[in-house]
Amino acid sequence: MEMQQPTEHRVALPELRITTRVLDAGSGPVVLLLHGNPDNADEWQRVIARLAPRFRCIAPDFPGYGRSPEPPRNFGYGLADQMRFVDAVLKVLRVEAPVILVVHDTGGMVGTAWAAANLDRVKGMVVTNTVAFDGFPWFAIARQWGDTSLQGRLRSSIGMAALGLRGGALFKRIFRKQCPELSETELDRFATSFAINRAAKRTTLRQFRAFMAPGFFKDFAAMRERILANIPTRVL
Repeated sequence: MEMQQPTEHRVALPELRITTRVLDAGSGPVVLLLHGNPDNADEWQRVIARLAPRFRCIAPDFPGYGRSPEPPRNFGYGLADQMRFVDAVLKVLRVEAPVILVVHDTGGMVGTAWAAANLDRVKGMVVTNTVAFDGFPWFAIARQWGDTSLQGRLRSSIGMAALGLRGGALFKRIFRKQCPELSETELDRFATSFAINRAAKRTTLRQFRAFMAPGFFKDFAAMRERILANIPTRVL
């Protein structure tokens, strides 16, 4: 199959005082794709290639990831600002019809909250590899990134700096072991967009400190129930 290359938009979201990159391809019903960490909109390139002949695919970088600049300090990585971000992207791209929402990893946290608050704007949802419930036993590096103590912040900063040494060699070694199916091309892409991208690493720490806070997921059970009762949903 010949891959359809998406158009890259650099869009301004004035109400949030930020800009972001959006991949946009195809025509038809809109599929909104929200990426996870430590990735960006490029993670959806192959999915877009398959869907673009029948759907309009929209995949934004979350602020600070990929080729999007780090947002100002007044942009929080709690759910409210990230949901406003999704609204702003759809507004600037003039998407008014209900979307098919596809989410991955940390994008699923935002997507779950946004879908639950906008049931009439979602015609279907696909959830992949995400955490959307309270009490998840977070892996060690997530607990480290979410540590807001002075010592924890220092360790996280040192660890992030180490990931970028020698062109992201440590980062690639870790991911190669965890995800042996990834090609060297994909590992290089990860390293470039995250391991040696200081803005993405700073953004990651801001984001994890927000959703690792006590009570972040307390309303997610009710959100899931609203979604499952009203929206055709597939969980992978």
